Amino acid sequence: MSRSTLPAVLLISAATCTAVLATAQPAAAAPPEEARLAGCDFGTVAGTYDYARFDDHVGKMLDITTGMFRAEFEDARPTIQANAIASHVRATVDSVDCRIVSGDEARADVTVDVVRTTTSDDTGGMPKTNKMSLLCTVENVNGRWLVNRAETK
Repeated sequence: MSRSTLPAVLLISAATCTAVLATAQPAAAAPPEEARLAGCDFGTVAGTYDYARFDDHVGKMLDITTGMFRAEFEDARPTIQANAIASHVRATVDSVDCRIVSGDEARADVTVDVVRTTTSDDTGGMPKTNKMSLLCTVENVNGRWLVNRAETK
């Protein structure tokens, strides 16, 4: 290549790179912190209930869920409530740890690890601590992150 063509080739190469960069699609945005916090909120709400005030728990669960999970919860509610009342179950959350696994600005998968303490007739009224690990899918519904799916890991 002659010395006079080298600057022209470099100029064309630079212009091509600039055009490619200017028209490249931006990378998909990562899920916002609100998605992770919605998973944490779900872990706290799902893991905290009192058989004597179960309707309060139901209202909170319906407020933070949508779609498939909400429908399944509503269907199972009578059974869950009857079992909680029959065994006098009370549960409180000691800690929640949440991490985003994947997602974007509309949907995210969040791991939720909950440590909770329960008392019931089955525990003889004595506190029993256990860990619950979930994989939740949260969706942005009109600006609110709501749980659409939750399964144990």
